Amino acid sequence: MGGLQVAVTTNGVAPRVAQRLLKEIVGKLPSDLESQLSEVARLNATAAAVERERQSVVAKLESAVDAGSPGLSTAVTAAHTPAPESVAEDELADLGSLRSGATTSVDVQAAAAYAAHALSDLCFVYAAPEQALGAAALAWSRRAEKNAFGEWVSALRMQTRAGAGHALWGALASGARVAAIASAESLPHMAPVLTELVDRRQALVVHASAESMDASGLAQTDHADVLAALQTGAVLLASASPQEAHDVAVIAHAVAAAASVPVVHIASAATDPEPVRTASHKQMAAFVASVVTTYSRRAVAEIIDAAFTEFRSAFGRTYSRFEYSGSSSAETVFVALGQPAADAVESLPALLREDARVGVLSVRALRPWGPEQLVAGLPASVRRVVLLRCARDAATADAL
Repeated sequence: MGGLQVAVTTNGVAPRVAQRLLKEIVGKLPSDLESQLSEVARLNATAAAVERERQSVVAKLESAVDAGSPGLSTAVTAAHTPAPESVAEDELADLGSLRSGATTSVDVQAAAAYAAHALSDLCFVYAAPEQALGAAALAWSRRAEKNAFGEWVSALRMQTRAGAGHALWGALASGARVAAIASAESLPHMAPVLTELVDRRQALVVHASAESMDASGLAQTDHADVLAALQTGAVLLASASPQEAHDVAVIAHAVAAAASVPVVHIASAATDPEPVRTASHKQMAAFVASVVTTYSRRAVAEIIDAAFTEFRSAFGRTYSRFEYSGSSSAETVFVALGQPAADAVESLPALLREDARVGVLSVRALRPWGPEQLVAGLPASVRRVVLLRCARDAATADAL
């Protein structure tokens, strides 16, 4: 930038007074004024670049809408997306309590949404307006709540139909950290886009709710739709309880960033709120940075294992691709994913009191599949392996 110029004029009436004023003004200027002005210029340039990037992302989204892209809603806005009418804002999880790192009572959806909001710049919500899914992330966006990196997060509600997921392209192309919160029925529509993102090694996290509605309108865990992501090549991680949803969501973002691949986090159906020990924004940012810095050049499976190990060191909770519970001399082992596994583990104490030689192998990572790790997780005494399905039809359930 050019030097600062100061001029004083009295319209020729008192030139000596003008000179004296000029000397007084220059004498009062700080000695480091030039460096201060340079910093102001740098900040202005940075702000202008951020604004151009934001306008570019918005323009891409708007052009996709104008072109009639089937995956976009014609009413997409970042700051004015209405919350589902079925959920009042005072019923949503308190972000301040979550960020404190203390124990907070939340459900599965809020636990996953907290990680999605904290670790992304753009969050796409693929769910019907009457669904509570994604309501917290949309509300936090409207209130201009910042993420773990000190930046504002835009949450966009998208339509769930054929072609869903095309908006992710433009967002990822801008270099933004991108997350999606998706209903189960949206995953089959998003599968083609996820396949392309896998091929192009794009870091994306999709928090998918594995639920369907029964005849009475109650949410039930159902893996039929979410397992459509199995054929895309994306990493698939599963959780059941609110605490697991929070933890696995954070791990999913670290794996996606380190491996540069899409990760689908399969969460269980909506649950009642439970006490959850959350990570603060600072802790989450530090965890992700540590995994990326240390393991980004390794194979995807190694990064997943390393992320589990790093999480245990940072937060004291243990996860692995396959987790065994039960008798050390079990002859029958039940293998299950997500909520069915959690239900089976819950029933173990009663069975073990009756000297039943049984166990449960919970599948935490469905892809990449680790057959050696599965076998290593089974007791040497096992004679029968029973698969617990949780899907509407046997064809989909057989994927596990």
